[in-house]
Amino acid sequence: MIGGPRNLHPEPRRADHRTEKAVRGMQALTQCWFTRVHRPERARHRAGDGALTSACRYCQRPLISWDHETWNLANGLDMSRLTELTSGRTLTLIDMVDDLIVRRFAIRDLYDEAAVEAFKQDLRRQYGLDNPASTLVLRDSAPPLRKRRARPHAGDTAPGPG
Repeated sequence: MIGGPRNLHPEPRRADHRTEKAVRGMQALTQCWFTRVHRPERARHRAGDGALTSACRYCQRPLISWDHETWNLANGLDMSRLTELTSGRTLTLIDMVDDLIVRRFAIRDLYDEAAVEAFKQDLRRQYGLDNPASTLVLRDSAPPLRKRRARPHAGDTAPGPG
């Protein structure tokens, strides 16, 4: 043989302690890594500008929400929020499966809320949003309207009979 005899059955190598330590320190991939959807922890905080902040319950990264529905990573540039601030109120058509913005509709020319609702209904028909198999969602950049019940004042009494 050229170069000497070869060992056809080498001894198994003992594991390196550094490798074992690195493997023990590795974290498993979290659910949000696969789904690209971050879910906030129960504890949420209101920022001075009206946004909600929290941490992702899976990866513990900081999150921010402007519409109290969708949560985005807080440590980067949020192009959707930047668009809302610079171009006024918009309707955004989002494909939830592909996590893709399909189209934005500027509605700053529609001054009446009834006209905005009519435009939303037209978009729902045009893009088939009411179809149960649809993966598209229409989001409004306006803050959500909250219906609050009027609380009686301390001195007010309920009207009695008669």
